[in-house]
Amino acid sequence: MKTRQLIVQCEGGLHLRVAAQIVKAAQGHRSKLHVTCEGCPRANACSILELLALGVSKGKPLELIADGPDEETALRAIAGVFEGGAGI
Repeated sequence: MKTRQLIVQCEGGLHLRVAAQIVKAAQGHRSKLHVTCEGCPRANACSILELLALGVSKGKPLELIADGPDEETALRAIAGVFEGGAGI
């Protein structure tokens, strides 16, 4: 299991468009991927509803968790969504 911390930079936080991109990136990997933040339950990165339920706003720290055969690649893909501004 590997983890990675990051800060949400998207102006609207983790909203629908960002969540959809995370789900798309997560579904391309064999590792199980989760997203969590302080005071939030763990969300499956393949579930748009669980991601939106986190209610994450801009500036909030997140932890990405990957467990499986392609952990590092999967973490880079999910982090890339946030670091790339989620294409917005």
